[in-house]
Amino acid sequence: MLDWDDLRFFLALSRHGTMSAAARSLRVAQPTVGRRIAAFEKRLGARLFTRSPTGWALSPTGRRLLAHAERIEHEILAAETVAAGRDEGLEGKIRVTASEWLVRSVLGPALAPFAALNPGLTLDIIADARHLNLARREADLAVRPSRFKQQEVFQRAVAEVEFGLYASDTYLARHGAPDFRSRAEGHVLIGMTDDVNAIVDLDWLPPLVGNARVAVRMNGREPMATVAAAGVGLACLPRVLGDSTPGLRLLTTPGVRPQRTLWLGVHRMARTTPRVRAAATAIATSLDRLRPLLSPSN
Repeated sequence: MLDWDDLRFFLALSRHGTMSAAARSLRVAQPTVGRRIAAFEKRLGARLFTRSPTGWALSPTGRRLLAHAERIEHEILAAETVAAGRDEGLEGKIRVTASEWLVRSVLGPALAPFAALNPGLTLDIIADARHLNLARREADLAVRPSRFKQQEVFQRAVAEVEFGLYASDTYLARHGAPDFRSRAEGHVLIGMTDDVNAIVDLDWLPPLVGNARVAVRMNGREPMATVAAAGVGLACLPRVLGDSTPGLRLLTTPGVRPQRTLWLGVHRMARTTPRVRAAATAIATSLDRLRPLLSPSN
């Protein structure tokens, strides 16, 4: 009989393609993934993966097993959701995920009062640029500046976030204010890494600072704010983060500053679980109160 734990490791490697990425998703050491996969293949008497130049690819047997493993996963997650829904009180654990700047500037202020009022709850707040998968129940709730793509996720728009261009006084004293007519020629820009898609920078920044030299790229707004405050260069940041970072100055830019919609997502089957429903309501209510900080121009 198949062991669900073996299938968890099989699914993780099939989805992530490398032992290291699968290990991070499972929160185990990388050698553990290799040992578990090898032992699983030995018990089945079949190769499930083949090594490729970019990682691990499913073998023909692995591809046939994948559909069955995903159906088993779906049924197990559904059973866990039913069991969780039997709890009528606000007790237990809730996993909430968002990027670092959202945790610091948005979720922290939103969930701190909620946690204080509900001592029976344990909140796991995961600050991670990697998007945890709600459909696979890697988290109960997620807040993102982009829509969720999985059909199993119920989502709603909860706030608008305004962005602006920032620099430190130290940087401005050294370089002067950028001339946006020349697209900030002679200036230095702190950019986002190429693997980050659907960000406001892609459309808004090039006409303003397209001639600036990109000195460093980062995969998160929080480290961008830190580096900008140190005087390295210009940075595009959410107003709620940039305005609260000591040493940063909001620059006056032509036209209207861009905005992004914040989306709150929850697995459809977990929506009725009392503690998840209560946490979602608390987040949405708090974001409404934070509206003046999230979008100051409105």
